[in-house]
Amino acid sequence: MTRAPEQFLELADLLGYVSQVVTRGIPGAVWVRAELSSVTDRRHLYLDVVQLEDGQEVAKARATLWARERYSLEGKFRKATGGRLQAGMKVLLYVTAEFHPQYGFSLHILDLSPEFTVGDQAIKLDNIRRVLDAEGLLERNRLLPPPGDFSRVAVISPRQAAGLGDFVREATRLERAGAVEFVYLQATFQGREAATSLMTALSSALLTHLEAPLDALVIIRGGGAQTDLAWLNDLELARMVARFPVPVITGIGHARDDGILDELACVRTDTPSKAAAYILNTVLAGAGSALDAYRQILGTGQGVLEQAGSNAAWMMGRLNRAAQGRVNTEAERLDSAMRAVLGLTPARTLGRGYTLVRGEGGQVLTRAAQVTAGDALSLEFVDGQVGVTARSGG
Repeated sequence: MTRAPEQFLELADLLGYVSQVVTRGIPGAVWVRAELSSVTDRRHLYLDVVQLEDGQEVAKARATLWARERYSLEGKFRKATGGRLQAGMKVLLYVTAEFHPQYGFSLHILDLSPEFTVGDQAIKLDNIRRVLDAEGLLERNRLLPPPGDFSRVAVISPRQAAGLGDFVREATRLERAGAVEFVYLQATFQGREAATSLMTALSSALLTHLEAPLDALVIIRGGGAQTDLAWLNDLELARMVARFPVPVITGIGHARDDGILDELACVRTDTPSKAAAYILNTVLAGAGSALDAYRQILGTGQGVLEQAGSNAAWMMGRLNRAAQGRVNTEAERLDSAMRAVLGLTPARTLGRGYTLVRGEGGQVLTRAAQVTAGDALSLEFVDGQVGVTARSGG
């Protein structure tokens, strides 16, 4: 049986030597570039910092922002970015490297550079722009004609967001009037899962469009910090928005700073309530045009009738009939315009399963009394016409 070594070190002694080596090797503070992988708030701020290469973690360390420095440094970061330190951010930290025999290796944060974080996000955004421009996607949705009217709209927003409430208050007015149908989809707008969550919602919106055409897709969220936009500046997400087949309207809550989704959208508004107001005003403008036409029709008809009253009595009957015919014709045009405003055009009516019945002269028949046995009729469906013969009439 071999004997145990007679010379050895206590663990504390060994780790004490390691601490001395670290202290002598890095005698002062240094600037370190890294990415935050986690942030824990326990009065002091405890962070995990990592270095990634091609998506793989090649280095990791613990870092601490002690309470005595935390509040001044967080205030500095918030003033420059409008937000707070979050996992997923690229940061530039001024640290001392420390090794404690009991707690191990860690970094003590003395200062940070918020300008580096903002600059890194700007570089990422610029790279996305260049790729989209090379692929011909940068202006694809932006150049779509803005909707002249709305009847069906998909809306993507965070769950229970204050901005969603602002939007719904305006949108409900249109829904109650039966003018616009809104389809609401939910997504996460912050954190590492934001891009994936939004792409899932976009896929659902596309399926909704294939089931029944949408007039627009609205992407909204409430206000937030400038750094919050970084979660939305994702290349694959940007591609999906750029390729969406109907105009995209954004109301992401940043009046001063545009993210890539704002730059790609056909219509960019500052807030969710302004996005809703844009839709409401567009619908009201269409209804207002129809109302003006109606008033013009009434005025024209009344003028014709008054002119007829000043002529000889033997002309009165003919003029009255002509004027009434003019009024009826223009009224039909008004009805058609109003139906179009509310999405009640003949094509959409046929699409809901209804059928138009036309007589031999092509006139639309609305009563059984207009049909005589043996009449040749035409049944008009959404996809074509079918000829039939009436077996009985009246």
